[in-house]
Amino acid sequence: MNMPFSADVQNPPPPPPPGIQIVVPERTPVKAMKAILVFIVYMVTQVIAGAIATIVYVIATGKDAAMVASSVEDMDPVLLLVAGTAGFVLGGPVVFALARAMERGSTWKEALAPFGVVKASPRAIAAGVGLGVAIAVVLGFGLEMVFPSPENAEGPLIQAAAAPGWQRILFVLLAVLLAPVIEEFLFRGVMYTGMLRSWGKWPAGIVVTLSFGLLHLADVGGYWPALFMITVVGLGLLLVRIKTKSLIPAIAMHAAYNLFQVLALYFLS
Repeated sequence: MNMPFSADVQNPPPPPPPGIQIVVPERTPVKAMKAILVFIVYMVTQVIAGAIATIVYVIATGKDAAMVASSVEDMDPVLLLVAGTAGFVLGGPVVFALARAMERGSTWKEALAPFGVVKASPRAIAAGVGLGVAIAVVLGFGLEMVFPSPENAEGPLIQAAAAPGWQRILFVLLAVLLAPVIEEFLFRGVMYTGMLRSWGKWPAGIVVTLSFGLLHLADVGGYWPALFMITVVGLGLLLVRIKTKSLIPAIAMHAAYNLFQVLALYFLS
């Protein structure tokens, strides 16, 4: 028996057009080249912030704009303090945002965790503080006894910090709050993690420690044995970061070391 077919069966509707698929490339983990890029961007923001601070300072004080071309050693100490603070204020958020954009993770917490932005035990934090103070005391007084610093050997930043008033307050905020957080995230966070993934522990540690020391050459002033102290501090911070797998104890160590230096500057010099 022949059965009739309905029109819908004989002429089925055409299939719907394929939807537009947007393929978003998956982020790859930050490795050495990306870590170096973050460092370069940070240095560029330092230059930009310093230029802006210099222009504002020259306009506000009416001083000769020729100071812009001066070397770091001859630069106005107050200008260096203001420019350094501006560099941290601008460079810090840029580094955090860039690292967040580069690293995998759907949230800030997930993206920044590989760089050591994770919780640490109170014991680890206390150990970091103790190590920072120990290095400041032993090496600070030890180097001074073996290699007495000449007069007027302080760098321009220390000269600015020694002045009373707002300069002193700004220096304390810079040394104890801003610098430890931003520098640890940049050096022992992004740079060490990225270079560790590409090169391994020893090359990554050496490059990060050398970079940290070179960035602090201006702090040496005319007292070159301080380079040894900065190197030891950099190595200590790296060991704390590796041992605890967190940046929090390293930040605490950095802040404690800087705080002792500030107190020594104001009460022991």
